[in-house]
Amino acid sequence: MQIILRYLTVPSIAAGISVAASLITLSAVPADAASTPAPEGVQWELCRDAVSDWNRNDNRSECTLVPVPVDYSKPEGRKIDIAVSRVKATGKRTGALFGNPGGPGLAGTPSARELLSSRLGPMNETLDFIGIDTRGTGYSAQISCDEPEFQGSETEKEMFEMRANAKRACIAKDPALALSISMENAARDMDRIRQVLGFDKINFYGNSGGTALGAVYRSMFDKRVDRMWLDSIMSPAGQSAAVEAEVAAYDAGYQRFFKWLAGKDSTYGFGTSPKKVESALKELQKKVGREGFAALLDTNLEAIPDRWERSAAKLMEVRDSGAEVTSTPPNADRKTFGFGEMGRNYGFTHDAFMCNASPDGRTYADLVQIRKERQAKYPFSTDFNNEPVANCAGWPAGKPWALKPGKSRLQLSGHKFETVTPYVWARMMHEKIGGSLLTVMDAEHSTMKSKDLACGSKVLDFFRDGTPAKGSCAGFPADRTGPPGPAGNMAGTVKLPYCSASLVRPRTARDEDKALLLTNGHCHPAGRPKPGEVITDQNAPVEGTVMSPAGRELGPVTGRVLYATMTGTDITLAQLDSTYAEIQQKYKVEAFPLASSSPVPGQRIKVASSFLESVWSCQAEAVVPTLKEGDYTSTHAIRYAKECDTRPGSSGSPVIDAETRELVAVNSTSNRDGKECELNNPCEVDGTVTTVHQGRGYATQTAAIAACIGDDNTLDLKRQECTLPRP
Repeated sequence: MQIILRYLTVPSIAAGISVAASLITLSAVPADAASTPAPEGVQWELCRDAVSDWNRNDNRSECTLVPVPVDYSKPEGRKIDIAVSRVKATGKRTGALFGNPGGPGLAGTPSARELLSSRLGPMNETLDFIGIDTRGTGYSAQISCDEPEFQGSETEKEMFEMRANAKRACIAKDPALALSISMENAARDMDRIRQVLGFDKINFYGNSGGTALGAVYRSMFDKRVDRMWLDSIMSPAGQSAAVEAEVAAYDAGYQRFFKWLAGKDSTYGFGTSPKKVESALKELQKKVGREGFAALLDTNLEAIPDRWERSAAKLMEVRDSGAEVTSTPPNADRKTFGFGEMGRNYGFTHDAFMCNASPDGRTYADLVQIRKERQAKYPFSTDFNNEPVANCAGWPAGKPWALKPGKSRLQLSGHKFETVTPYVWARMMHEKIGGSLLTVMDAEHSTMKSKDLACGSKVLDFFRDGTPAKGSCAGFPADRTGPPGPAGNMAGTVKLPYCSASLVRPRTARDEDKALLLTNGHCHPAGRPKPGEVITDQNAPVEGTVMSPAGRELGPVTGRVLYATMTGTDITLAQLDSTYAEIQQKYKVEAFPLASSSPVPGQRIKVASSFLESVWSCQAEAVVPTLKEGDYTSTHAIRYAKECDTRPGSSGSPVIDAETRELVAVNSTSNRDGKECELNNPCEVDGTVTTVHQGRGYATQTAAIAACIGDDNTLDLKRQECTLPRP
C-alpha cells in the first residue's frame, strides 16, 4: 500500500489538540455520548483525495490519522499515527459500528466501505461505519521487513535459524513499535479512537483475526461495548494450544473416515475394521511421507461424504500404482491460521500480534519436541501444525490474552466444517468469554454478514434490536468450498492457478514433439485478451500441474503461449517444454486426442475440471450461432444440457466425447444470474432475437485448431485450411 499523502490529524494527545479553522469538530454528538468528554478536533478528508491508491470511485469514505502512544504506560512519550476511515450515517446518527477484517495484520480502513455492501449496510442509516488500520498495518505506523530467501538446500534447522535471524533483524529496526504490536494495544488504540470521535459506546463486527481484537477489547472495555458480533473465531488459547485443539478435531474426523472406509472394504480394500484401515493407512503414510499422505485427503474431509470418496480413490490409486507422491511443499498455499497476504509487512505484523501473545517455545529444540509429542498422539497430523513455533523463532516470549466474560451483548458464530479458523476454536472462545454461539453448518470462512447467506439476516437483527442467535443455521451449500460436481477421470487434465486446462494432441503429432496445452483465452496468464485482439507474439510463460486419474497433483509442466484470443472463440494454446513421450513416461498420463470435427446436438460429452476436481456428464444441447458476453462475441458455441452444471473455476476444462475421449471443445462460461449479455452472463443472439438461459454452461469449439498445427507441432496460421482468427 502507498502511504497517506496528507497528514490528517493533529500532533499530540497529551498536550491537547489545537483546532484550525478548517478542521471539522464533532461537537454535535449522539445522545449516547452524554457522559463522554467533548470530542477532540479531527480533520477528515475523502480517502480517495488523501490516499494515492484508494478506489477513485469511492465518494463516501473519509480518512484521518489519530495519534496514540507507542507505550500506554508512558502517555507523554513517543506517539504513532493510526489510520481511521469513516462512512458517515445517512440519517440521524445514534452511534457507530466498528469493523475489522482480521489477519491479524490486514488493513482495516477499507472495511468501513465494505460494510455498506454487506447485510449490515442498512445500519448505515443511523450508525457511522468506522474502519481502523491497527498499529503495524495498512496506513498506520508499521515496520516493513523482507522474508529470508531460501535456496532450497538448507536443512530444516538452518531454515529455522534463518527465520529467527530475520525476525531479530526486523525487531531491531524499531524494537519499541515491534513489541507493542499486540491485541491489547490495538484495543487501547480503538478505545482512544472511540474517545476522539465522541462515542460513549461502540458496536463492533469482527471476523477471522478481527475476532481476537473484539474479544480483547470487550475483556478490557466491556462498559464501552453496546453490541458485538464475532464470526469465524480465533482461538482464545496460545498458538500451540490452538493447534493442538485443531489437530485433535481433525483426528476425530479421520477416525470417522476410517470407519466409513471399513464399511467399503469391498470397494477400496483397506480393511474390514477401523483399526485395520488405520494400520493400512499408516503403512501408506510411511511410503509417501507425512505431507504427501496429507495431500491425498481433502482438507474439508468431513463436510461432504463425496469428499471421502475422492480421498479414498486417491489413497487407493497411490497404493495400487506404486507411484510416489509429489506433493505441494508444506505451507505453500496455507498461511498460519489461513490468513492471506497484505503488503510487504503483513507476515511480520501477523506474527507480531500472535507471538506477542504466545508463551510457547522459541528454539529449534522446542519445535522438534512438540512435533515428536504431537505425532505420537496424532499420527496423521502434518508438519504444518508445528509452524507456530517456527513463526515465532527469534521473538521474545509473549503473554496470552487476558480474556474474560462481560455483561455487554455478545454474539459468536462458528462454521462447522471450515479449516481456516476451526469450529473447535469458536467453542473454546464461547466457554472463555460467554455470549451466544450460532453454529453455521458449512465450510465457509467469515461469511456471516454476506447478503447471499440466508441466515445472515440474523446479523442485522442482532445489531438492530439485540436479538441473540442460537442453535444452528444451514449456511452455504457445500459445493462452494469443495468439489461442486461428481468425481471422475482426471487423466489428461492440467490444473492452472485459477483455471483448468488439458494436454491435447493433434493426429499429426509425434511422440517426440513438444506437447500442447489448451485452455480458455480468458485464462491467459497475463490476463484476458481485449475484444478483437489476437495474441501470437507475447511468448507468455505458462505453469500448470498434471493431474492423475483420481485427481492427485502429479507434478509440474511449463511452457509458453503460442496463441490466445477471445474473438470468435475463447482459447489459449501453449507449447510445453516437455514432449508427449516425456510426460507419459514421467506421469503415466496421455494427452486428449484433438478432434477435427465439431460436436453436434445430442452428442454425449464430459466436462472435466482439474481445478475443481469434478467431471460432469451430459449432452451437447445446441450449437449457438452467436454468443455475446459483454464486449466479447464467439460463434458456434456449444450449450450444455442442464446436467453439466459447471461452476466458476471450471473455465478451460476440456469437453470430451464420452465415447472416443477426443477433445471436442473447451468449457468457457455460464449464465449464473440470468442477466443479459453481461460479463459472466452470456446471451444467445440469433438474428434479431436475444435469448438468456440462466444456469446453462457453454463451451467454445476447438475443431479449427487441428487445421492450424504444422510441422513439429507448432502453430501455423498461414496454412490454407487454418480458419482461426488472425492478428
